[in-house]
Amino acid sequence: MLGAWDITCKDLKLLVLDKRALVLLLLLPLLFIAILGMSTGQFLTTKQNPDTYRIAIIDGNESELSELVIRNLKKHQDLEVLTFANQAAVDATDTKEHISAVLTIGPQFTERVDELNMRDMMGGNAGGLATGPEVVDLKLDVRPTLAEGDLIKYFLFGEIYRTIFPEVAARNALFRPYLPEPEEETAATEDAHAATATTPATKPSSSGNVVYRFLVPGFTVMFVFFLINIMARSFIAEREMGTLRRLQLAPIPPVAVLVGKTLPFYLASIVQTSLLFLSGRLLFDMSWGPEPIYLIPVILCTSAAATSLGLMLAAWVRTDQQVSAFGTSLVLILGGISGCFIPRAWLPDLMKTLSLATPHAWSLRAFDAVLTHDSVDSILVIDHCFVLLGFATVFFAGGWWRFRQVD
Repeated sequence: MLGAWDITCKDLKLLVLDKRALVLLLLLPLLFIAILGMSTGQFLTTKQNPDTYRIAIIDGNESELSELVIRNLKKHQDLEVLTFANQAAVDATDTKEHISAVLTIGPQFTERVDELNMRDMMGGNAGGLATGPEVVDLKLDVRPTLAEGDLIKYFLFGEIYRTIFPEVAARNALFRPYLPEPEEETAATEDAHAATATTPATKPSSSGNVVYRFLVPGFTVMFVFFLINIMARSFIAEREMGTLRRLQLAPIPPVAVLVGKTLPFYLASIVQTSLLFLSGRLLFDMSWGPEPIYLIPVILCTSAAATSLGLMLAAWVRTDQQVSAFGTSLVLILGGISGCFIPRAWLPDLMKTLSLATPHAWSLRAFDAVLTHDSVDSILVIDHCFVLLGFATVFFAGGWWRFRQVD
């Protein structure tokens, strides 16, 4: 388009020389990503997986059955099982604050299990185990601040139940024939865990962490739309210097002027988003999904919506104070409504519906479709990209109309 490329080259040079803009567009988002990594223990992938629960076990029984309980718990990849001699040893460990739960196996554990019968095991609320693990001299303390405390209790007791059930059933002539032989049970368990270890799809190293699936895309989308303030200030600076008026009087179509003013920020937005996802990969070992190629159209369309919104804001505001008031408020409000700050899955249904009025929400949904599913629904991704392009068209048209009316 006549004149648009010359304007783009000129503004690109100005953008590169603007140190404040580079800090806001590139360095500040990287700093946020690094802070997220350190806060979740995943910075440079040197810390333990935050999805792993650390369980301390005090074995006061020291029997074959208690050792079997410990071995079975250690087989779960979501648990990190540590054994201690007593509670004092647990309190003295440097990693006490990272312990999710303490399981104490009392000295009467084996004796209490020997007293159980099948009515206790299968009686439900009327069975001997209905009152909890204390019946078999087990004590389970979960860290009070852990949101999943009750689930961990049920899980651990369920695993213990699964361990002691064959011991009780073996004493019952009716159930004994249906129990597997020890060799068969061992072989089946080893095969199951071998399959778990060799199947990447069982639990990808990074897919379970909410940082990867929600926070990185969320903060990325939020920072992409932060550039609307920089765009608006760029327009105000040129308006004050008179260069914008001279461009308007030049034999260049208004659309060409706006395209030329928008393209530098569009390219900067693409670089910014790509850099953030690359940082997520390097700092978090972040998965880009089964087909990373679909990230490209989402990034391109998200940047188009963001820069078009920036153009519209730039055409409507007249002072730097208005940029600070309207631009920053717009970014924070849209980011909060859409789910940039917290996962969209946590939003109430009404908020999810309202968020669809923002380009942020459609971008987050598109990123979610690419990053968090076993296979990418290409039709869904393309549909979301078309919606983002629709937002971009409306924003650009609003900016073009205002630019012709005022400037």
